Amino acid sequence: MGIEFPSFTRRMLAMATTGRESAQAIAFNEVGRQAIIQDTRWNHGDYPRDGGPRVGLAIARMMAHITYLSDASMDRKFGRKKKENADRSTYNFDVQFEVESYLRHQGESFINRFDANSYLYSRARLTTSTSPPRPVHSRPRSQPVEARRWSSASPATGFFPPEQNRAIALALLRAGKRASYAELDIDLGHDSFLLESPQLYDLVRGFLERGTS
Repeated sequence: MGIEFPSFTRRMLAMATTGRESAQAIAFNEVGRQAIIQDTRWNHGDYPRDGGPRVGLAIARMMAHITYLSDASMDRKFGRKKKENADRSTYNFDVQFEVESYLRHQGESFINRFDANSYLYSRARLTTSTSPPRPVHSRPRSQPVEARRWSSASPATGFFPPEQNRAIALALLRAGKRASYAELDIDLGHDSFLLESPQLYDLVRGFLERGTS
């Protein structure tokens, strides 16, 4: 919005994001897409409304969900806790750990509310970049931005590391724009903004309540 409609956008607060997708992020997305495409029920995208590659989509969601959480938050929430009534006598492929049960639940709930073809077209966002390939901070495409205030905020996240958020603010400052950057000491991962996070709330509230001059 800030780039395409610079005169319309007065303030922008970008959180846990990047100016261009990294090779690792592209790789994570490719694994998810392949899980769907290799599911025989995908049928090149031609499947009935109540059918389709449900197994592939669930696996894609499980893999993606891991990238949304930090190692610390997963360990704090699950650790190596075994699932209640798990079979401990022999090794098998049933759910044994709480974290496995959690991921399977995420996958199952996702397939009931999301379309596999829509998930595949997440590739479209990989072609979007606000900056040239290298270096990320030079000649930013974000130069047209006219927002009176722009701020980037980043919690600890594996999908979009803090330095990628910081690069956005640096690029804008080099272009003569008004920008700031805040790195939050939160270990909840990419999903921090969806969870109870007083630090993040305070930052957003302060950003919105500041004067616009």
